[in-house]
Amino acid sequence: MGKLALLGGEPVRKKPFTSWPQFDEMEVDNVRRVLESRRWFSGMMGSEPGTRVWEFEQKFASLHGVRYASAVANGSAALEVSLRSLGVGEKDEVIIPAYTFAATATAVLQVGATPVVVDIEPQTLCIDPVKMKEAVTKRTKAVIPVHFAGQIANMPEIIRIAKEHNLKVIEDAAHAAGAMRFGQKAGSFGNVGCFSFQESKVMTSGEGGVITTNDKKIWEKTRSLRSCGRDEKRPWYEHSKLGWNYRLSEFQAAVLCAQLERLEDQIDRREENARYLTEQLSGIAGISHPRDSSSRTKYHSYYYYVLIYQSEKINGISRDLFVKALRAEGIPAEVTYIPIPDVPMFKQRKYPFKDMGCPKTKEVASKIVVLMHQVLLGTKEDMDDIAGAIVKVKENIAGLKREVQNVSKAIS
Repeated sequence: MGKLALLGGEPVRKKPFTSWPQFDEMEVDNVRRVLESRRWFSGMMGSEPGTRVWEFEQKFASLHGVRYASAVANGSAALEVSLRSLGVGEKDEVIIPAYTFAATATAVLQVGATPVVVDIEPQTLCIDPVKMKEAVTKRTKAVIPVHFAGQIANMPEIIRIAKEHNLKVIEDAAHAAGAMRFGQKAGSFGNVGCFSFQESKVMTSGEGGVITTNDKKIWEKTRSLRSCGRDEKRPWYEHSKLGWNYRLSEFQAAVLCAQLERLEDQIDRREENARYLTEQLSGIAGISHPRDSSSRTKYHSYYYYVLIYQSEKINGISRDLFVKALRAEGIPAEVTYIPIPDVPMFKQRKYPFKDMGCPKTKEVASKIVVLMHQVLLGTKEDMDDIAGAIVKVKENIAGLKREVQNVSKAIS
């Protein structure tokens, strides 16, 4: 396989992988039409009929099998507005998984409630329903399951427990646009679903988000809250409740309408390449890919392709050094989130939260290596390069370890 690039050898790959964001004439034409229309604002309530925001909301709701959608400024706003629309506030508790982006927790703080952090299932990296149930108290008002990396959580069991304890369910589907499991799309299981269109997501307008629901009253509340607390068909300067300007612009909606057109084809491509890459990596000791293999999983949107790196099976080289070696070989491997209890703002106890213990999260988080979704939009030859680089690094681990030890000795 040759000498490691990290140690001066030739890298496995020199050309870049698929770029992101992707766009073509659809985005260009849609944005141009908005520009030339001189209608850049979607209306007082955020999506008047005939606007591009209204069009996007209708199409996104239809694709995800729900009746209503409310576009908002970003995914964090989607979470905050959803919590408020469901009546979550001071003295309430909201159960969240330990492995997620900080906004899942901070949105709870923004409404005055307390995040209750529970462990995940290592095979899906999503919230463990058993731990969720154990965390329920008289103060628990809601649960936010996160569809991590595009893998939908065990929603039938989560919904069952939520109904048993009269809890609201807010799906954090920031990673999961278009994903499907148990015969339903992400964002259609709970009271509401929250999506993000920040630039790294599987469809994007740079920033943006959307809230999905089948409940008309909740939908009306989300529209009001995102639009400065106004109500439908009331005067511009009349505000019935505390709200914010979390509306989406016509330009962003124009881009998202185009992005939505190719979403399912891109998911199909990522699914195909993920299956192929997983096959190529099978049998490599110390490297595995977590995924619920249930036939009930139809679409995994693969925001991340996740690898579990077990250093104890690969000559003791750390996860971070493994990632550094892969990147030197031209593979854009990354590490991702740290467990919520270890996020500095929580670790320093600057903000209230309840840690129910998350040993599985902390164990698996230290082993996770990810590839972003756009890597899976390439060819099988691209996947071969990834597998080849992993094999090359693994086969040269002994030499890499000696080099690290020599450097350590020289420093000491």
